[in-house]
Amino acid sequence: MARRHGAAVLLGLATFLLGCSGGVMTAEAGPQRISFSELEGWGTDDQSLTLDAFKRSCARILKLSPSAPLDTKGGDPLYGRAGDWQPACEAAAKTAPGAGNARGFFQHWFVPVRFPKERGLFTGYYEPEMNGALTRHGPYQTPVLAPPAGFRMVEGGGSFPTRAEIENGALDTEKLALLWLESPIDAFFLHVQGSGRVRLETGEIVRLSFAAKSGHPYTSIGKILVDRGELQLEEVSMQTIRAWMERQPDKGRALTHENKSYIFFRLLRDADPGLGPIGAEGLNLTPGRSLAVDRSHHPLGTLLWLTTEHPTEDGTGRVPVARLMVAQDTGSAIKGRQRGDIFFGSGSTAGAIAGRMKAEGELVALVPRAIAP
Repeated sequence: MARRHGAAVLLGLATFLLGCSGGVMTAEAGPQRISFSELEGWGTDDQSLTLDAFKRSCARILKLSPSAPLDTKGGDPLYGRAGDWQPACEAAAKTAPGAGNARGFFQHWFVPVRFPKERGLFTGYYEPEMNGALTRHGPYQTPVLAPPAGFRMVEGGGSFPTRAEIENGALDTEKLALLWLESPIDAFFLHVQGSGRVRLETGEIVRLSFAAKSGHPYTSIGKILVDRGELQLEEVSMQTIRAWMERQPDKGRALTHENKSYIFFRLLRDADPGLGPIGAEGLNLTPGRSLAVDRSHHPLGTLLWLTTEHPTEDGTGRVPVARLMVAQDTGSAIKGRQRGDIFFGSGSTAGAIAGRMKAEGELVALVPRAIAP
């Protein structure tokens, strides 16, 4: 996923596992205004976290010219231009905290707009945590690299080294290494997610943020395992792929080399652990409230009501989801109006949920009242 900022390279894990990028779509129909009472769960959703996330997006929107698009990638004309959102953004900054105040704010300034007869695919991503060191020693033998000096990505990779070539010494690893990880499997999943937290031996926690990608095409190793009969389609998850790689590390390393794409990072010190990684909007993501979307349909900074379900941490059950989200991230595998990737947060619990997340659902847009159809 070619994204410019930190978490912005993150792939929905179902896409990583199986290479799927589409949703469950039916016949097209025009957008229709509906009432908030038609949004099941609207009255019980605590939108205070969404308001906080929206305020961060508003800080960007308020800097735009009123005639400017909300997003350089365009989006559905339904969302209007920056000037259509700026009055709501100014009001958001003055809205007091609390679930009731947040709900009242959204109901006053926005109108739900449904895209009829559509459902799509929703996946999840997270920020992994791992152990590492700033110098190479002991168990810390797997480097995380900064981009080479003067690096410019060429689509398709060109003559730039592949993942296998880089890991076999094609670049000056000692010069480019930001730090060294304890586990090569952790390193691979870091590349899939595009950002991560690393706990150093001193106890300090640093953040690795996406800096660049090699340009070589991404290949789903989950799909390869299914095609080779190593895993059954219905059992594929981040957890089952990781277990397969841990059982046979040599084959696991060879498998990762099937994916020629390689990710480079930036090292961030003194990162606020209470905030998520940086998304495509250039802002910290909010767990459970930031959504990666197809920007050709939904501009960054817009509001979307999501209904779907996510797995429990142990994968044995399902949890209904009905909540207001902010479009703050994107990804090359996120294609279509009813397609989204939920940011679940950082650490093992978020990873356990995100790694199994793959469900049908629906997005309903919240549009400024003055321009709603």
